[in-house]
Amino acid sequence: MSQEERRLKRKKKQRRKWFVVSIIIAFLLFRSVPSLFASTFKTTLPERCEIEEKIATEAIILRRESLYKAEGEGIVEIYVEHGERVAAGTKIAKITFLEDTSTLDQQLKEVEDRIQVLAQTEIDVNRLKEDENQLEMDIDSIIVEIQNSIATGDYDKTETLKDKLSIFHDKKRHIGRDNTLINQSLENLKTRREEIKSQIANNSLDYFSNEAGIVSFKIDGYEEIYSVGNKEEYAYSDFKNLASKERIVSNKDRIQINEPIFKIVDNFEWYMIIKIDDVKDITNYEEGDSILLTGEDIIGELRGSIEKININGTKGLILAKFNREFEPYLEKRYLPVDIIKFKHDGYKIPKKALVINDGIKGVYVKDISGIVKFVPVEIIREDEEFAYISQGDKNSNIDVKGKKEKLKTVKPFDEILLNTSNIKEGMIID
Repeated sequence: MSQEERRLKRKKKQRRKWFVVSIIIAFLLFRSVPSLFASTFKTTLPERCEIEEKIATEAIILRRESLYKAEGEGIVEIYVEHGERVAAGTKIAKITFLEDTSTLDQQLKEVEDRIQVLAQTEIDVNRLKEDENQLEMDIDSIIVEIQNSIATGDYDKTETLKDKLSIFHDKKRHIGRDNTLINQSLENLKTRREEIKSQIANNSLDYFSNEAGIVSFKIDGYEEIYSVGNKEEYAYSDFKNLASKERIVSNKDRIQINEPIFKIVDNFEWYMIIKIDDVKDITNYEEGDSILLTGEDIIGELRGSIEKININGTKGLILAKFNREFEPYLEKRYLPVDIIKFKHDGYKIPKKALVINDGIKGVYVKDISGIVKFVPVEIIREDEEFAYISQGDKNSNIDVKGKKEKLKTVKPFDEILLNTSNIKEGMIID
């Protein structure tokens, strides 16, 4: 073999050698590129959290509120602080009338009429001590007079006759007792007569609380529309957007006749009517159940009890009763609320980590050996940035639609891949 032939043969061997080496290098590069590329992806651990299932809705507060209105035009003078708790009989305010004292004049006439009736009653009862049969006849006569006064609409006379009838009934039970009740009634009326005369002379009227409660000078105009007295009657159709009609009465304000001056609010028991747009949302609730609320205007969580559920077609309304934490809601009527249906222990993960594999939602996780695996998740709720997923049962298993058996879900220390665009199950990430 010539030297030239040997050179050509050696050259062919070298080409075959480099060809094989190139193929091996290309194969290794092809196999390694996905892993090298995937190694740049970031991972995150699932964050433990408490997941709440909520119904976003609206509520209107109902309170037991007693409105006190001006009995004439005048200037109001206030004696207590807004939000102060007062006992029954506390002097709250006084109105100095600008001119007209007709209201006081009418009150004085009514009191004097009652004094006259009771004075005559005292004489009659003394006489009736000697004649029990006459007492029975007079009682019947008074009953007839009461019926006639009601029929004619003379309710002032009805009230005085009721006082008289009460005294006669007492005497019937024990004719021989003293005229203590009459004397007390007469003394009270005479004291009241002097008070009214003094007020007429001073052209003013004092206002006292008839019940204990919280004093409020903030009048929103809905006190008689949304009232505890009508709590059983409200329905979904009664839930309306409330226009602002708020008015705050201050010291030395000028008040018109029949305008509210203040209100006394019962702070021991209050209610909310809560709008339900889809009754399917409250299928797990029954009357008597506890209800838990939260929201921007609610401090922490507010727990009450469901007194009534009113359903009309697909719409509904819950009447909830509360007996604590009243003060923060004294001045509120309408407020957005969230009904907390359930609380779950779960995980919070970034939404961008979610993928769909064979119609199943899940995430890619890197196990301890660096192998990428697809893990299904059960999404409880989502927001713009995060998904909130179930922890599963005690073995981290969840039900997956279309699967007969439960599947493993995310565990506390799983490394979840965030960028999934070039990730495939089975890939190895160092």
